[in-house]
Amino acid sequence: MNRNRLAWGALLATAGASLLMGVQPAAAADLSFATTCIPPAGVGLGTVHGTSIANVTSSSSSPKVGDTITITWTTVKAASNNPGIIDLAANTVKPSGRIKLGGVQSGTVAVSGPMVNPKIPKNSPMVISPMTGTIKLTAAGTVTFSPAAYTITVLGTDTVCTADSPAVGLTVTVAQGSGSGSSGGTTASSSPSSSSSSSSSSSSSSSSTTGSTTSSSSSGNLASTGGDSSSLRALGLLGASVLLVGAAVFVLTPWRRLRRPR
Repeated sequence: MNRNRLAWGALLATAGASLLMGVQPAAAADLSFATTCIPPAGVGLGTVHGTSIANVTSSSSSPKVGDTITITWTTVKAASNNPGIIDLAANTVKPSGRIKLGGVQSGTVAVSGPMVNPKIPKNSPMVISPMTGTIKLTAAGTVTFSPAAYTITVLGTDTVCTADSPAVGLTVTVAQGSGSGSSGGTTASSSPSSSSSSSSSSSSSSSSTTGSTTSSSSSGNLASTGGDSSSLRALGLLGASVLLVGAAVFVLTPWRRLRRPR
């Protein structure tokens, strides 16, 4: 009897662990890309060639045509440090950026973050708040998101950092929806912190923007969101666990004791 109980315990623990592993959300991976940064004019600093590490995530893992999703760009590491000029006080750094679209949609998504940061000493890594933006999905299929550029605004000066060769940081699969008849044309993007009137103004001045704009940890996926495949995998594991438990019941049940004595 003790052996049966131990077998049951091991079986249920294995089945439970398998099921929990199957429903874990897909984690986004950090994306590293070569970056060229141009410091503000007049400060006596030269061009910086470095490596940025970013994480890009989506607010939805299984969106449909017509949905508006929020894209978050979390900067794990900026390509340039705070130079050896002054210590930056808390809440003095404001980031903004552009994410290039690919796949069934084209253009860019404008993103921006709040002026929130700790004190940053001279010659230390720059700390940038997460940047967000929104995009309306206009066609079914795969949409890719590649961090293209970001600007670090400090004390009225801008350091512009551009990806040397934008790489895909996130892939989202868009299902058919109520707006599936759309051909996937681009729409204008706007800063999430701007008013509706300023959004219209910035939209008209942008020549190749898609979606409207508005944390990775990102870690970006960077990685494919894979919401549908994760659900199917979880269901498959659940079915396998049920079959496993049924088999154990058949093997471990003391059939001899259940037989009636003759």
